[in-house]
Amino acid sequence: MDLFDSDELLQQQKKKTKRNSIIIISCIAVAIILIIVVVVAMSYIQSMQWGITVDGVGMAINDTTILTDQQTGKIFLSISDIAQKVTGYTYLNGEYGKNSEDNNSGFVQCADEVVEFTANENKINKILLKEDTKDNEYGYMYLTERIKYANGKLYAYIEDLQPILNAKIEYNQATNKITIAGTEYLYEYYRTQIATLGASLGYTSIDSNFVNKKALASDMIVAQKSGGLMGIIRPDGTEIAGPRYTSIRWLETTEEFLVSNSDKYGIINEQGGTKISMNYDSIQLLDKDSGLYIVENNDKYGVINKSERQILYMEFDRIGVDKTRFPSLTEGKEYLFYNSVIPVERDDKWGLYNINGEVVLPVEYDSIGCIVSSQQSGSTNNAILLEDYEGIIVGRNIAENSSTKKYAVYNPLGEQLVDFQLDNIFYRTENGQDVYYLEINGQQGNLDEVFKANGIKKVNTEINDSNLDNNININNDISYENELVRN
Repeated sequence: MDLFDSDELLQQQKKKTKRNSIIIISCIAVAIILIIVVVVAMSYIQSMQWGITVDGVGMAINDTTILTDQQTGKIFLSISDIAQKVTGYTYLNGEYGKNSEDNNSGFVQCADEVVEFTANENKINKILLKEDTKDNEYGYMYLTERIKYANGKLYAYIEDLQPILNAKIEYNQATNKITIAGTEYLYEYYRTQIATLGASLGYTSIDSNFVNKKALASDMIVAQKSGGLMGIIRPDGTEIAGPRYTSIRWLETTEEFLVSNSDKYGIINEQGGTKISMNYDSIQLLDKDSGLYIVENNDKYGVINKSERQILYMEFDRIGVDKTRFPSLTEGKEYLFYNSVIPVERDDKWGLYNINGEVVLPVEYDSIGCIVSSQQSGSTNNAILLEDYEGIIVGRNIAENSSTKKYAVYNPLGEQLVDFQLDNIFYRTENGQDVYYLEINGQQGNLDEVFKANGIKKVNTEINDSNLDNNININNDISYENELVRN
């Protein structure tokens, strides 16, 4: 064999081995790159999947937990799925206080509060359950979006879960991650952090009153110094209001604080600025939409607006009626009828004013509402408003020093629908509906039928035709001695 031929063969084998090594290395490099790409892709896909954390714990998500509005792209969450994960909360279908399983309405409840909501509405109602946390500003709030009904469940827009569950909501749209922190979870966290958060300002504890715990969801901490004075700070330690108050209460529906010192009350906003000066013995919200407050000094009550302008001077013994005597009145309606009329009492006489401070009925009547006489059965209820007619029941004693009354019905403009000839107006619950009745001279009739027969029409409500007649005549100045046709 030629030596040169052997050297050439060796060189060719070396080149081939080198070429194979390069190919192997290249394949390994490509494989590594592919693995990296796959891992990154999987991480990206996983990061884009929905993740919900409630009170520090990740929750399982099913196919009906999340609902996307196809028109707006907004995200809604199942209230029942989320509520049961928030510390201390339960969810039930139907209306609060009623044995109902209607899926179109529901409520969440904790030890201190009930929140009611209904499909296709953006208004919720809040009810405080404990007397020691009861606050007169309580009532309704408005959501950003209407409650949706789908898959047999009620859904709320992500941001609206804050007022519904009193929770802090954080939503990262880029990663589809949702973090929810309830009132009790936040309270326990800030309670352990207050020494650090408020150290430079001298705060030693945070207030445990339920209405103030709810302010935590809005990043506001009602804190207290060792001497008892209270202030408001942010989670970063920034002071909103200095420790100069003996009491502070978060008014959630108006997003402001009721504050007091030296037995005088005022209101500050969430930036700490004065909204209503601290000059009153008491303040309570009359109505959120109209921005009116009931104020009191020396046992006399009046009404001011949010600019502290006097609507009604502090000269009345009472603003609003006693809600406990009229079961049909929902929260807040004892102060304001039909969003426009304020009932007032002075020297045992009643009258009505509108929200502009103008007289609707002078303060000269003996009652607002009808208290059922003792002759009626226990199933009857006192009546005050006739909602279908926008009617307000007003009573007048038939003679001086007499407790026997006759009743009339007025509308919110002070126009008389029925004059003072009614002996009683009451209602009974029949087949799940409140049915109203009236009495005149011992005759009793169905109120709807009597009103229809006398030309008194319902307001914004379709009247169902009835073949039944009623011969009670309540037209003013016309005899009503006709015989009653009973149903």
